[in-house]
Amino acid sequence: MWLLLLSFAVTLIGITLAPARAADPSAVLAERAEVGFQTLSNNNGLSNNTVMALAQDQTGFIWIGTLGGLNRFDGYATRTFEHDPNDPGSLPNGFVRTLLPASDGGMWLGTHTAGVAYYDPRSDRFTALGSGPDGLGHVQVYALAPDGEDGVWVANVAGLDHVGRDLRVRERVRSGEKGFPAGYVFAIFRDRAGTLWAGTEKAVVRRPAGADRWQTLGTGDADSAQALATGSWSFFEDPAGRMWIGTNGGGIVSVAPGEDKARSHTALTGSDTPLGRATVRGMVEARPGVLWISLFGGGVVEYDIGQDRIRLFRADPNVPGALKGNFTRGIIKDRGGVVWVATNMGVAWHNSVPSGIASIALGQSRGFSARDAWSLWTAPDGGLWLGMDDGGLDRLDLSSGHITPFGRNAAARSALVGTPVYAIRGTEKGEVWVGSAGLSRLRPAAGERTPQPFPLPGTKGRDITTMRVGGDHLWIGTYYGLLRQSLSDGQTTSFTADPARPDSLSNNEVWAILPRSDGTAWVGTANGLNLLQPDGTFRRFHREVNRPGSLPHDYVAALTLDSRGRLWLGTTGGGVALMVREPTEDQPPVFRTVTRQHGLPSNTIASLLPGSDGRIWVSTDNGLAAIDPDDFSVSLLDRGVAETITSYLPGSATTLPDGGLVFGGSNGITLVQPQRIRAHAYLDALAVTRVVAGGQPVNASALNVPDTPAKVHLPPGNRRLTVEFALLDYAVTDNVRYLYRLDGFDTDWTAPEGEHRVAAYTNLPPGRYSLSLRALAPDGVVVAERSISIFVPYLWHEWGWVRFLGLAVALSAGAGIVMMLERARIEKLSAAKRELEAKVEERTASLRDANDRLAELATRDPLTGIHNRRAFMERLDQEWSAALRHGQPFCVLMLDLDHFKEVNDTYGHLVGDTVLREVAERAQSALRDTDMLARYGGEEFVVLTSHTDAAQAQVAAERIRIAVSQTPVMLDGVVIQVTVSIGVSQAAPHRETQTALFNRTDNAMYAAKAAGRNRVVVG
Repeated sequence: MWLLLLSFAVTLIGITLAPARAADPSAVLAERAEVGFQTLSNNNGLSNNTVMALAQDQTGFIWIGTLGGLNRFDGYATRTFEHDPNDPGSLPNGFVRTLLPASDGGMWLGTHTAGVAYYDPRSDRFTALGSGPDGLGHVQVYALAPDGEDGVWVANVAGLDHVGRDLRVRERVRSGEKGFPAGYVFAIFRDRAGTLWAGTEKAVVRRPAGADRWQTLGTGDADSAQALATGSWSFFEDPAGRMWIGTNGGGIVSVAPGEDKARSHTALTGSDTPLGRATVRGMVEARPGVLWISLFGGGVVEYDIGQDRIRLFRADPNVPGALKGNFTRGIIKDRGGVVWVATNMGVAWHNSVPSGIASIALGQSRGFSARDAWSLWTAPDGGLWLGMDDGGLDRLDLSSGHITPFGRNAAARSALVGTPVYAIRGTEKGEVWVGSAGLSRLRPAAGERTPQPFPLPGTKGRDITTMRVGGDHLWIGTYYGLLRQSLSDGQTTSFTADPARPDSLSNNEVWAILPRSDGTAWVGTANGLNLLQPDGTFRRFHREVNRPGSLPHDYVAALTLDSRGRLWLGTTGGGVALMVREPTEDQPPVFRTVTRQHGLPSNTIASLLPGSDGRIWVSTDNGLAAIDPDDFSVSLLDRGVAETITSYLPGSATTLPDGGLVFGGSNGITLVQPQRIRAHAYLDALAVTRVVAGGQPVNASALNVPDTPAKVHLPPGNRRLTVEFALLDYAVTDNVRYLYRLDGFDTDWTAPEGEHRVAAYTNLPPGRYSLSLRALAPDGVVVAERSISIFVPYLWHEWGWVRFLGLAVALSAGAGIVMMLERARIEKLSAAKRELEAKVEERTASLRDANDRLAELATRDPLTGIHNRRAFMERLDQEWSAALRHGQPFCVLMLDLDHFKEVNDTYGHLVGDTVLREVAERAQSALRDTDMLARYGGEEFVVLTSHTDAAQAQVAAERIRIAVSQTPVMLDGVVIQVTVSIGVSQAAPHRETQTALFNRTDNAMYAAKAAGRNRVVVG
């Protein structure tokens, strides 16, 4: 069966108290949904895994304070700030305990040993205030709160200090002064009315706006008094004005608007609640009426205020999408609705905005027989049947939520033991047909608890790949052909491939069947699309390289119809195709193709389902997507939702009675409710993240400061410009496309290549320009845009008056020379002629050398120094002609770096460029002098090996693979393991085009990736 099972993520199931029963099937299934977290750690860019604090600045960046440095995250990459003892403007201390966004666009931070500091984006520098007579009471800062103006309240070991933007202390509050209690101050908060709340070791005190004295918060019951006596570490004011107070082991209490006493909550207050004795380090309202609570040692707790209901999200190493650590020290909600959690294993984040998409983990710990959902089927009686690995077969009742096992767990002896259940289908008689290693039948109404082997000829011991019911027939796909069984009389017809008959099935490996109302069927195989005709013969349709609109790939793995009755098919390697014109007697069909280039997460398609929203939903080996059938725009499943399951299994999909769509994958299933999906409200937060002008870094932070002109001046003499940018909308990172245009230089918009959000220019002419940046939704609508003024100065010799003066001098000198030559014309004619000829020859030679150098530069990749695509295509034409004339063999190799996006995302594009150069050098060292290595684009390279057959080229490819992977790339102490997947094809010029050769080689390369990467596949 399908070998491409990529790693996926599944989140920790919530422990729910007193669950409410939902009314519709999708809601019942959604009750089992996981909460999936993405994680940023030191594996992908974070300076230290112990995260102490989180904040979002005015621009939209997420700031992350850790035990070892300060980080700024833009959704794609991090920028790290570290302490440099030789730089007074650097981060004053690497142990950042707390963060607070400043009203002017900067960032306040409290440190462990250096007091409070302010980061100014205008200068990209830090200014600190330590302890002392004119400073803080103590350098160890626990919390920060705004003062309502330009300053900040600092909670520290000695008490409270009010610090202005000028880093001068305006007010000091110490133990015993004006009603302030003794002890450390762990928390400080300013509510919307201007009241200050302070949490200390033993009490909570308040000071209303304009007041001079502090008031101790009273308690309305013994539980709240006991809780506050443990110390208070966090505050949160909900939209209704209620203040929630998190304590140091006593849970949470609250204060209603207008009241002066704290009240306890049955589910939240006291050490005997699910919160236990963990310290409450922060709270946010994840959804209206639902709090998310950060616990130090207890993970995250979800509390439904209206339902008085608790869910726990805790670390589980067996669940990839769970929190990675239970010791959480803070929680925030950004402007787009994404919740961020500071843990001891990095930053976890989850999009809390209801999306209509949820994933459900399987496995015995969840009540299911197994973990991988190989097949799905929805029965008319409201049961969801799941075929799983190792013979697991379960029925989930979509009204009660009850799970009944029918596979290997239902009986000691089962026909399904040891083999995945690849297909399930039922009939109107109540029979359930099960495809595994052979065909089985289950009759639940007759009391059967496990499927019984069914002796259908051609199926015994053979894997069933797919099944469909159409009319009176059960259609069965296998590795050995197609079977059609009559459900009324049991008569079976077998269809197989016959090389001698062009009207037979094109290939015996059947992956998709779509019965038609007239008794015919569309059949997708590993080698072509087939139409079974009424007379039992087939029409075959294949990929034709030279015919636009042909099948995009011969491996057809999925078939479905949209609401207009049009045929959609999914391929393994060629993406998705819509049949826009059906075949006629003398004309083949015409297809419109959607691939990775159009936004799909992968060209390897697992299943297709039409949604009630009109879109075609696509599961792949790398996540879910939806295709708009009108404009063919692609929307990716948000990473925050997709983190639970990213690898889906072929043919595993079903539609629920209420229109919900279910896709099966490794370790679980994903529910899509198209009717609940709403268009995302994109944030207008397009930021500049990095600028290099004339080879020198420029303070990009200053370009994002509100009400400040965004200008970049290039230094004289170096006219290279690089600008990186990102939309700071973390809920839709994967669903954003970018464009840029340098007005005054470019005529059209440019789309950055791949994941790179970079506008790059070299050798710009002098002048003033405007760099326009755009972020677009998948349908092409511009959701955010901004511009930056660019100035390229003139060199002295480029100024107009200098050029005019130079021209005048040249003309004057030229006139004098003419007069001299005229006077000496006769006597020096011979000498002048010889001198002229010599100069002509010298200049001709110089020009020839210059042209040779230009020609060489035109054929070289500027980053790696190896040949570029243009040079490769010229060499290919030469080899192609030689092969046609003399039969001279040659091969093409396509190389693609594995997981290169992670290198760029983790270490930045400068490191990525260095890795590309290193790979090029290693690959070149493994080749002969007669071979050509070229950069094909992005992280792809191509090799031409002359006078070689496929076997010899495979050996060369292995040399390259070993040369690239055997030694990690070392960069400034960072170790980067680099591997490459290689496809190899021997050219056949007499029977294929160059495009066909590239397609074969490209498919072989992706087959290498599908087989696990870091390998060679011959196509």
